[in-house]
Amino acid sequence: FGSSACLSCEDGFYNPDPGSSACFTCAPGKFTNDDQTDCLLCPSGKISGVASSECTVCEIGKFAENEGSVECKFCNTDEVVKGSITAESGTKSKSGCICPAGKYLNNETSTCDTVPEGVKETVEGMNVTTMNLEMGFWRTTSDSSDILMCLAEDHCLGGSDPEKQCKEGHTGPLCAVCDKGFASTGSGPTLKCNICEGGDATLTIAIYLSLFIVTLGLAVGLACCCNGRKPDQDEDDDDDINLTSADSLAAGNRLSRGLSSAQAERAVKKVNGIMSAIAEVQPFIKIMFSYYQIVGGMSWGFDLNFPPIITSFLSFTSSIVNLDFLNLMPLGCITTSDFHRTLVVMTLGPFTLGFLNLLLYKAFKTCGSKQRANETFGWFLFMTFLILPSVSTKIFSTFACRDFDGDYGSYLKVDYSIDCNSEEHKRYVNYAGVCCAVFPIGVPLMYFFLLRRVKTLLDPGQKLLCFEKGEEEGLKAALEERERLEQENEDLASLSFLYSAYEPKCWYFEIVETMRKLILTGGLIFLGPGTSEQIAISMIICLGAIRIFSGFKPFVKQSHDNFSEVSQWQVFFVMLSAMMIKTKLDAGETSSEQGLYDVILVGIQFMSPLLLVGILLKKGETAARGLARSGVGSAQGR
Repeated sequence: FGSSACLSCEDGFYNPDPGSSACFTCAPGKFTNDDQTDCLLCPSGKISGVASSECTVCEIGKFAENEGSVECKFCNTDEVVKGSITAESGTKSKSGCICPAGKYLNNETSTCDTVPEGVKETVEGMNVTTMNLEMGFWRTTSDSSDILMCLAEDHCLGGSDPEKQCKEGHTGPLCAVCDKGFASTGSGPTLKCNICEGGDATLTIAIYLSLFIVTLGLAVGLACCCNGRKPDQDEDDDDDINLTSADSLAAGNRLSRGLSSAQAERAVKKVNGIMSAIAEVQPFIKIMFSYYQIVGGMSWGFDLNFPPIITSFLSFTSSIVNLDFLNLMPLGCITTSDFHRTLVVMTLGPFTLGFLNLLLYKAFKTCGSKQRANETFGWFLFMTFLILPSVSTKIFSTFACRDFDGDYGSYLKVDYSIDCNSEEHKRYVNYAGVCCAVFPIGVPLMYFFLLRRVKTLLDPGQKLLCFEKGEEEGLKAALEERERLEQENEDLASLSFLYSAYEPKCWYFEIVETMRKLILTGGLIFLGPGTSEQIAISMIICLGAIRIFSGFKPFVKQSHDNFSEVSQWQVFFVMLSAMMIKTKLDAGETSSEQGLYDVILVGIQFMSPLLLVGILLKKGETAARGLARSGVGSAQGR
């Protein structure tokens, strides 16, 4: 009306017809085009209100699926995905609603749940299929949300593709099986898959075979020196040693060829003193062997990864004290090797050797060579002491399987290449049942019956003698009486390995010690493996054993009692550390805290060896003083 010029429509208004006298408003969900002649629908991901010249982008956490939307919908609703967000603004559909970092989409509940341990917390938009695992973790399939820690961190590469989650050379459950062309050494956290090409595998086998021979030779030497010999009662009285050893008498005869009668007597006493000192060290070595036999299998028994340094140390020492050198050699490069075959070797081998040993014992006894027969039977007992914990653990391992989620199956914990549901493994389970009767049950029973039938000879009334003469004099009288009975009953000497270190009234304590070792090694698998309750029960058993040993003080020597108690407290503190590691792993413990446990546990391992070194140095000093008094060296010079 009276206007001299045409006016443009205001923002949000349009006019489609020339010559119009009015502009029209754009409806919600639309915006005006550039020349304001029409209203266009807002694209997906954007909205508008009444009279809008442009569309507003949906902010993060919202979306708009349809063109011409008038409002953005929230992702974080029960109708969409509870707890979800969007990666950016302007999301065009609910499929753009993703879970934030640290969450994953649970398809069953349509919610964003906290990612399990082992899944990267920095990745957005994960669902079960695309979960991105950290290094050191594994799962059965892409549909599984059961994230498992690998036996060793470097076995598993992580990632979102289960087909590519294992390191080269590794495959199978937890990436704990060696692939074709590779052979395993070690077990559990120390498992390594060695490539069979080249000479490295052969060199490794040669090195460990040599180490096995050296270790076996040292064990043989110790047994030869100590078999049938009791510790001397008076540690400082080296001149009152009885000439009861054939070896020392022979050495004395060789020395006496060039010496006078007095000089020869002093030489023989010196040889007896050295061998008596070796015999006295025998209980220390047995105690230390028992300690490493127990703690060496804790990582496997508790289904727990100790820090790396202590894991490697315990694995190596355990292989030595248990003579399990097969575990350290890549035998898979030269022959088929798995747990089943190792079980047969480690059970039939000792059984065959023991049977041959007993036949030899019977032959010597029939021929009237009682000394040889007793030495042979002593060897048999020494062998049972050496191999019983490792063989029993190997037998018990046959029953320890691990079930995996879904249809993945059940596999043997000690060798994940073996399917526990296979017919072959079921046959070996039956075989292991028979072996239980021979080793973990049969050997302690054999100890009991052997010692029980000579109980009156082993304990000639120590309690009564102590009551009459006092503790010290009563023990001395009981030991003298036991030695007299040994001379009258030569067969008794063949059992000396089982009782010589113990007081007469504690003649049965080798059986107690054997049962303690069996329970705290292979027996752990029957106490709820992998749980805190298992460690707690083991600690209670350990404290009970400490109370029994400290109450009875079974050893003849006070130093042996003290050393045994130190060793058992070491076991307890290793278990306590295991409990602390177990309870704190889920609390986001840092690598520095793990390193602290590593230092503490390594320090604990050296308590017994350092104490033993101190004892040996003291006895060496005493022996040196005795050598100086003997004057053998000067006599030979003259």
